[in-house]
Parts: sequence; C-alpha cells; structure tokens
Amino acid sequence: MSRTSAFDWDDLRVALAIMECGTLSGAAARLHVSHPTLSRRLQLIERRLGTRLFDRTPSGLRPTEAGEEVRALALRFRDEIASLERRVGGRDEGHDGPVRITAPDAVSEYLLPGVLAAVCRRHAGLQLELHVSNDLVSLAQREADIALRVTRAPQETLRGRELGSVAMAIYAPRQLTEATAPLAPTVGLPWIGFDAGLACSAPGSWLSRNVAPEAVRFRANTLLGAAQAARAGIGCAVLPCFVGGAIPELVRLGSPLEELTQPLWLLMHEDVARVPRMRRASAALSEEIAGASRQMSGLD
Repeated sequence: MSRTSAFDWDDLRVALAIMECGTLSGAAARLHVSHPTLSRRLQLIERRLGTRLFDRTPSGLRPTEAGEEVRALALRFRDEIASLERRVGGRDEGHDGPVRITAPDAVSEYLLPGVLAAVCRRHAGLQLELHVSNDLVSLAQREADIALRVTRAPQETLRGRELGSVAMAIYAPRQLTEATAPLAPTVGLPWIGFDAGLACSAPGSWLSRNVAPEAVRFRANTLLGAAQAARAGIGCAVLPCFVGGAIPELVRLGSPLEELTQPLWLLMHEDVARVPRMRRASAALSEEIAGASRQMSGLD
C-alpha cells in the first residue's frame, strides 16, 4: 500500500481528536474506542507517514511540526465535510427522520422528558436522539442538529428563537430549614458551591458575592450535581426553578434571584434550519417547551 493512499480522512479524524484532547485516553473516549486500540492506530499512522506526529510529554501529547501540518489539513477537511453534509441534508424534502438534539444535563433531566415524550406522541415520524452535554456541542460540525442552551449571548452564526426565561432561586433541604428563623432562613446553613468549571458562571459568581467561603461544605461541577447534593441534605444550592421545584426534599427560600434569570434558546445552523424535518422538530419542541414556561420561570 502506498504512503499517499494509506492516509485518509479517518486517519485525520484520529489525529485531530488526539490533538484536541491532548491525551490518548481523552481521544479514545471521544472516538468510542479503547486506549490500546487508539495507541496502535496512532503508531500505524506514524509508521505509514514515516514521521512522528506527537512528542510524548509528562502533561500529554504535543503535536510536532508535522503534526501541526496534519492538524491544519484535518480542520480543513472537517469543515468541508460538515459543510457538504449540511448542504446535501438541506435537499431532503422529507418531514420525517432523525433529529439530534443536545441540551445540558439539568435541562435534559428535569425539563425535557415530558417535552420529548409529547413530541414523540404527536410527531411519530420524527426519530429523536438526545445528546446530554454541558459543553458547547458544535452545530457547524453536525455533532447535533438542534441545541437547547441557557444563555444571554447565543452564537451569532446560528439561527434560533428564545423559548422562555429560566429563573434560579435558593433551595434548601427541608430538614435543614425546620430549625432556622423565618426572617433569616439561610443564616448558619451550609452551602453547596461549584468547582472551577462553574465558578465563573452566573450562579457561581452570585455565590462568591453572597456566601462566605467557609460556609461552602461541598462543591459540584454541574447544576445537576449540586441538585443531587442538596437533595441528599448537604446544604443550600442555587438551582434553576424547574429543577429545585421538582425535588420534593427541597424548599425554595424566597423569590427567584432576578439577576440570574437567563433565556432558554433553541438554536440551529442556518443550513440545517432549511430542512423540513428540522423545522418540524423545532416547531414541535418550541410548542411543548412553551407549555412549561411557568415551571421555568418559577411560578409553579
């Protein structure tokens, strides 16, 4: 087999995943293969090319000069393939078929189950796939077709609509509130904070301004993790109202925190938005989520 024919898009995809993750274990998880399999695959690629693509360092794999050239080529290929997929997909005139949705864990766990069940009942031709991720899954790369994101600043290159407002409030384990004073319900209570990944988020910033560090007994890296910690009785947490209000073990302390209210957006890439089944799915999702507006805003 010649060296030119041996290097294909799948090799580029493997190399790019390793570069973006920085480690074989991270890339293996992204590509859904085992660590040994990916290691052998990398060795084979480098052997075929006759050069190393990575330097092995204590902190991970660092691209060599040849690796950087491969990265540039892989990014161009990935962008072209994604663009082609969006253009070709836009010619699909069918109203039925698969639709990939991505949403953060708290939205997926507490808001979407009833919404998706209703969409499936009323639109039998749609085949829904839910990708739960707190990361910004790329719509341009067709990692998902529709994204539900809680944000004040949706990406300008995406088309979307605002579906409502997500309010947040303080929730405490019911057993902890029984011994507190009604006029100062959080005084002396332990709190649940967030680790570095969420420390700069809106609820993380609110906690840093309003809660003493020594009062934080536990830290979580997701809102869903904070909700489960509060449910277990560890302490108070700042949670979306549609989460805290759905947990019987929790009591809301006061009104929603107005400064933490953010819009919930439904977003699509412009090319994908032209596909009939995507328009059908986005309209169905919007209709069902509108029915949960009181839940999202903390009125129920």
